[in-house]
Amino acid sequence: MERINTLIKKTLSEMILEEMNGNFITIMDVDTKSDLSSAVVIVSALENEEEVVEQLNTKSSHFRANLGKRVRLKKTPKLIFKKDLSKSLYEKLNRL
Repeated sequence: MERINTLIKKTLSEMILEEMNGNFITIMDVDTKSDLSSAVVIVSALENEEEVVEQLNTKSSHFRANLGKRVRLKKTPKLIFKKDLSKSLYEKLNRL
């Protein structure tokens, strides 16, 4: 699964760079289910992280379709974008 996660991460990073202008967005991690039914994509954004996650989830079917065209997989997983919580935890710990 690690190879699939890395491939999805790399491909989605390229697509997001092409389509989501104006904000620095990083894919931190991808966790794909073994049956390829879904993949949780952890993202971090420099600005408006909540908005970015909402926009990505709104466009998830578009990204899924393009991912299927660019990557050969038995099945293209449903993409679920989530905010990177480690950044928030790091900021809270720094305040202590």
